[in-house]
Amino acid sequence: MNKLLGLILCLTFPFLIQAQPYGATPANPYIPTQRIKGSLAGCTEGKTSTEIRLNNVRALIHTGGDMWWDFRNAQYEVPKNSGKTALWNGGIWIGGTDVNGQLKLSAVRYRSTGVDYFTGPLIMHGNSRGTTDIEVCYQYDRHWEISKFQVEAFRSWYHADPDQREREFTGYTIPPVITDWPAHADAAAGYDFYMAPFWDNNDDGIYNPADGDYPFYDLDGILPCGTSREHRRPRLFGDATLWWVYNDRGNIHQESGGEAIGMEIRAQAFEFSTNAAVNDMTFYNYALINRSTYTLIDTYFGVYVDGALGYAWDDYTGCHVSKGVGYFYNGEDVDGAGEAWAYGANPPAIGVDFFEGPYQDPNGKDDCSSYDASFNLICNECILNGNINGLNFGDGIIDNERWGMRRFVYYVNTGGVTGDPNTAPEYYNFLRGFWKDNERMRYGGNAHPAGGGTGPITDFMFPGDSDPCGWGQGGIPMPFWSEETAGNEPYDRRMVQSSGPFVLEPGAVNDITTGVVWARAYDGTPWGSVVRMLQEDEKAQRLFENCFKVIDGPDAPELTVVEQDQKLIFHIWNKPSSNNFMEQYRERDPFIVCPLNQPDCDLFYNFQGYQVWQLRHVSVSINDATDHNTNLARVVFQCDVRDGVDRIINYNWDNDIEANMPVIEVDGSDDGIEHTFVMTEDFFAEGIRTLVNNKKYYYLAIAYAY
Repeated sequence: MNKLLGLILCLTFPFLIQAQPYGATPANPYIPTQRIKGSLAGCTEGKTSTEIRLNNVRALIHTGGDMWWDFRNAQYEVPKNSGKTALWNGGIWIGGTDVNGQLKLSAVRYRSTGVDYFTGPLIMHGNSRGTTDIEVCYQYDRHWEISKFQVEAFRSWYHADPDQREREFTGYTIPPVITDWPAHADAAAGYDFYMAPFWDNNDDGIYNPADGDYPFYDLDGILPCGTSREHRRPRLFGDATLWWVYNDRGNIHQESGGEAIGMEIRAQAFEFSTNAAVNDMTFYNYALINRSTYTLIDTYFGVYVDGALGYAWDDYTGCHVSKGVGYFYNGEDVDGAGEAWAYGANPPAIGVDFFEGPYQDPNGKDDCSSYDASFNLICNECILNGNINGLNFGDGIIDNERWGMRRFVYYVNTGGVTGDPNTAPEYYNFLRGFWKDNERMRYGGNAHPAGGGTGPITDFMFPGDSDPCGWGQGGIPMPFWSEETAGNEPYDRRMVQSSGPFVLEPGAVNDITTGVVWARAYDGTPWGSVVRMLQEDEKAQRLFENCFKVIDGPDAPELTVVEQDQKLIFHIWNKPSSNNFMEQYRERDPFIVCPLNQPDCDLFYNFQGYQVWQLRHVSVSINDATDHNTNLARVVFQCDVRDGVDRIINYNWDNDIEANMPVIEVDGSDDGIEHTFVMTEDFFAEGIRTLVNNKKYYYLAIAYAY
């Protein structure tokens, strides 16, 4: 397999080389100045909405904590530009009781009676701790929309020789999102001075792009990767990212009717533009900070999702216990009846992977694991401690264990005890695994005693056969259970994945990270799409375990060109800042899993060679070239390391035939690397192909790895 990344260079006579644009003059850092005025700020609901749409998913995100809808219609479109939508609404639920048994709860759904969440941070100390101000809410009613490429470009521009910047980065200006990055809040008013993550280039503690500071993506992979407290370092994830901050204390809770907690939530939504599977995923990270002065006991964090898989009224739901995934799939073989937003035949499935939840309460020991060295599940004495889908069990570290998905609950778009929650106690019941009438959820039927739920109390509804140890029933294994086996009628479904219970102390910081995985099978059955989605979720899980570091591939090389009469002499080289400087690119692929019979298989890509294409016109993209569209891009030069590897074949998934199709990416010479070559022909010319002086030609150069 190979990874191709390219840089388009425009070549003309007399000779011009146009590099990628980068940035200009730094502005002052963005530092909020409004001050606190009272305990109930009187904030209104967030008004800002932003799409994230870098890859094959278009998702609408709101600053008020809800997402995937425009207040009337579903806005989680996948495939992008298809008009087909898979989710309707979603957000975070938080609930717990204080030492006096008083319930405090924050939730989000449809804003029909108001909201529980408001934009901006909360005061972290002093008499006004856990409160905010209406001006601060207004000031933070925005998303900071940024890309990894913008940050990489800024850093390259900043570290370039000042005498060469104008030539190498013609026309560059620093993007406003970098100059306006919300790195700091108003510490004089009691807010946390450090807000959005940034790289402090000169270690002075102050964000200023003029000093080389930038919004912090871990571009160099310098941070440790792990899920323990000692590894926690705020950073940005993804290739495209939205960052924002909101709270539950800006006003009274009109959505749930619950009493405010004092939670500050620093959120980011992010996407990757990479291989086919991850291209259909979105990811979300929430840092939840208890800014209140009191302790909550029996606390639960939950992820609520309203699925609308195309036509919303024919869906089923279910979960995979050990993976920590809740999902929606179609209850009919054909989705809808021809509606523009319906998927029709071979409907897809969509799942939410609950990657990480809050820390468990300390018990003074390293809790044991139910997995052996080969990660096979063993139904041992440890199965009830949360390790089946939790984190940091049996790792030798005391009291760093974290909950995964501890409850999976579905409910229906109706009234009644299995329908939508209306009061704070009903929201809290769903977080805890109770129905609205305080009945525990039971195995079988629709999980209510009145609807065939006659089995033992359960924590996971419709798990199929994914809980072989019976963790959800306190160690009692049960037979396969799904909505289909229960005979439920497909309908409009919602689900809640929750973590807990745990004690939430003042000042505690916990992270929730989730990934949304969409997949479609073409075997004619909706369940086939569930199987496919769970397979693709393995890639999402590996990406999380690798701290969302995707393989970047070698940076595109530089081209220096000497003009002669009807001739171009090209020289290929790499900047010191390139990850392929001295042609030393090497990178581990997190998606490669060694088979058991070959545990030492090669996990790394290494630099292999260069390719140069001539482009028909300036609008031709790198995708046109790497997709082998010879009408738009033609290979004019190739060289590769002399190592016995010449032809490189990728196997790309083809949905039409449900199989991997071989694609020849490189047909190399295996003659060694060359850094200079001569061009005398126009590969798009008809008849005489000699280069013409004073005519524009366009070329694209890439390095590739194997």
